[in-house]
Amino acid sequence: MTQKKDKNGLTEKEFLKDYKAGDYERPSVTADILVLGTSADLRTLKILLVKRDEHPYLEQWALPGGFVRKDETAYQAAERKLSQETGLEGVYLDQIYTFTNPARDPRTWVMTIAYLALVSDTSDDVLHGVTCAGDYDSDGGVQDAAWFDLVIDAESISFINAERNVEIRYSIENKRFKNGRIYYENWVSKPASKEELAFDHIEIIIESILKLKAEFEHTDLSFNMIGEKFTLPDLQALYELVLGKKLYKTNFRAMIAPKVEATGAKMKSVCSNKMSAEYRYIG
Repeated sequence: MTQKKDKNGLTEKEFLKDYKAGDYERPSVTADILVLGTSADLRTLKILLVKRDEHPYLEQWALPGGFVRKDETAYQAAERKLSQETGLEGVYLDQIYTFTNPARDPRTWVMTIAYLALVSDTSDDVLHGVTCAGDYDSDGGVQDAAWFDLVIDAESISFINAERNVEIRYSIENKRFKNGRIYYENWVSKPASKEELAFDHIEIIIESILKLKAEFEHTDLSFNMIGEKFTLPDLQALYELVLGKKLYKTNFRAMIAPKVEATGAKMKSVCSNKMSAEYRYIG
């Protein structure tokens, strides 16, 4: 087979042999993960934050994450850092967006690939190994990992952990942006408390929440945020919590009917505290 040559008369093998990667500036790449669940009573969204144990942003709360190694994909890096920093494994992970602002990290040019992780258990029991997380690799560990209440209203987004006496708050404004011929809406945030999240993690959280809201009603994502067995009132409460709106019972049940089946048993609804038919996800 004849090998193709470029304008300099080089085959691909010859070209690669002389290629100098150092001739081009290259960013470092990280993977950051927003872990989202709900309170046990399905009344509050919960987000997992870690407290950094090194510069930059020493002792500030941040999303779990770290640098992508040269022998792994960004997805694998997200799985690894999530396990190391929080103890969470085998959870749903979905790539959200790539953040490329050259000034987003004070150390050097660092791009991050953001992931959304959805979980059904936000108890402290699912977190383990946090204090020794820094022993795993040179990427550092964390001082602490904790679930925060994620409270969103028309004007603000807050992260609250009463046990640690921490409340991080941002004001948000809904703005319109043009892309080609169309306009789209997005939230623009400003710090509204003394304490802030590290890096540009508030932007990662905003993009993740908006994408989740846009997709939640038309996908099966909800079943990653509820137990293997559930009641329909509780499932509807989860949808309403994420979407931020009330749903008509009849329409909701028609929508999810093809995705679930009754087990024949009953269980107590966490919303109503009454016994109700038990269901499971069938896909």
